[in-house]
Amino acid sequence: MELLAKMNLKNAVERVLHVPGNYTGGVLEMTLVVDCGLPDQYVRDFAGEIAGILRMHSEVFRNVRMNLLLWKSDREMENKVIPLSFLQTSGCFEDYRQRKENKKLEQLAAHLKLFHARSKLILALTGEEVFIEDEQALIQNMRPFLGKKSLFLLKDDPEGKWRRGMEFPLQRELPG
Repeated sequence: MELLAKMNLKNAVERVLHVPGNYTGGVLEMTLVVDCGLPDQYVRDFAGEIAGILRMHSEVFRNVRMNLLLWKSDREMENKVIPLSFLQTSGCFEDYRQRKENKKLEQLAAHLKLFHARSKLILALTGEEVFIEDEQALIQNMRPFLGKKSLFLLKDDPEGKWRRGMEFPLQRELPG
C-alpha cells in the first residue's frame, strides 16, 4: 500500500472514531467486510496491511473485537470473530474462495444494520463496482448511524480513497 493510501486510511478511521457518540473508549468493536469477488491474494495482502497500519496507528487497536464478514452473495454472508493479528498472518483466509457474483449494496447494509450495529468502525473492501437495486432501502439502512461509521474502498479506485457511507460512485443497475 502506498504512503498516501496509508495516510488516507488513518485519517478516515480517525474521522469515523471521532463522530460524536461513536467511540468513547474501552474495547473497540469493528467489522471488516470482504467482498468474495476479490482475488485471494489481494484480500490476504490488503487485509494484512490494514491490520498492521491500524495496530501501529493507535493503542485502541491493540485490544479490539474484530468481526470478519465474508460477503459471498446477497443471501450468504459468513461472520468470523477473530483477533486483529490473524489478518496480518492471513490465517483467517484459509477457506477463502473467490466468487464472482453481482451483489447489491442494500443487502449488505441491511445485514450490517441487523448484526453489526455495535461495531464502531466498519471497513469494507469491495470490487470495482457496487450495485444498488433499491436506493431507498439502502438509504434507510445507512441511517442513522451506519453511513457515519462505515468506510468503503473500491478495488482499483484511481483515488485510492476510503469513502464514508454513500460518498462513492455507484453502479445503479445490475449487469445483464
